[in-house]
Amino acid sequence: MRKIYSYKDISVTIEGDEEVIFSVELISDGNIISTAINLPNVPPESDPLLEDEGSVSLGKAKDLQDEPTFIFSDIINLIPQEDEIEIHYKVNNQLIVSHNNPKSEEVRPYVLIFLKFLKP
Repeated sequence: MRKIYSYKDISVTIEGDEEVIFSVELISDGNIISTAINLPNVPPESDPLLEDEGSVSLGKAKDLQDEPTFIFSDIINLIPQEDEIEIHYKVNNQLIVSHNNPKSEEVRPYVLIFLKFLKP
């Protein structure tokens, strides 16, 4: 059974009219990652997906502040020279989660982030 790493109660304070940019940064070499972002009040077919690293707009903060946003990553790293898997998750260039796990613990981890956008 693959291990799930959960990050709960992650919050970002952001102004209502500010655009929210979510980013995934691959720190260790050889990571292959698929990240699904479940936005509140949006049909599932409109939820953004990121393959490997990159950034995507989640829309305006005011549209995200009432309900949590769920982020789910499926990661694999098969490079034998790498001992760890490290991924950085950011909102508007602010680090919100630094995931790190030894490959001896899990080579194909899942990462689940419960993210809340708060009003200032």
